Parts: sequence; C-alpha cells; structure tokens
Amino acid sequence: MEPSILLNLTRSRILHMLVTHGPATAQDISKTLSLAGSVVSRELERLARADLVHSDNPIPGQFDSNFDADAPQICQEIAQVRNYLGLET
Repeated sequence: MEPSILLNLTRSRILHMLVTHGPATAQDISKTLSLAGSVVSRELERLARADLVHSDNPIPGQFDSNFDADAPQICQEIAQVRNYLGLET
C-alpha cells in the first residue's frame, strides 16, 4: 500500500464515516459528506483496491451497494503511515 492512500482528506472522511457509522451506500456517503457522487465513487474504488473498504455487491461502480470499512486493516495501514512519516518511536 502506498502511504498516500490515507493522506487524502476525502478518503479519510469516507473511512471515518464508515468506521464510526457503519456500512453505507455511496449515495449516503455523498449526501452526508456533501461530496459529488463521482468523487465518492472514485475514492471508494481506490479504497477498495487498497482493501480498506468492501462492498456487498461484486459489481464495481454500483452506487447503491453498501460499503463497509475494514477497521483492522485501516489500523495496520495507519501504523505503516506513521512509521513512514517517522512518527513511531
């Protein structure tokens, strides 16, 4: 995983929403975070490729699919980013 995947405010906001509020559709994410649907779809695709979110629908690009965050994987990735940035002691 490239550390920059988590160093993006939009992706971080999406992950935070999914971790704190549970599964949501791309449409729900778009409305809640006041983001364009195309932005949410693009970022969910990137997060899915990084295995940080998962969809209940195997067809990519389905706007009504439920997306869920993989919290343990996110914690591992955050630890890697912290190490990459030299924040781990």
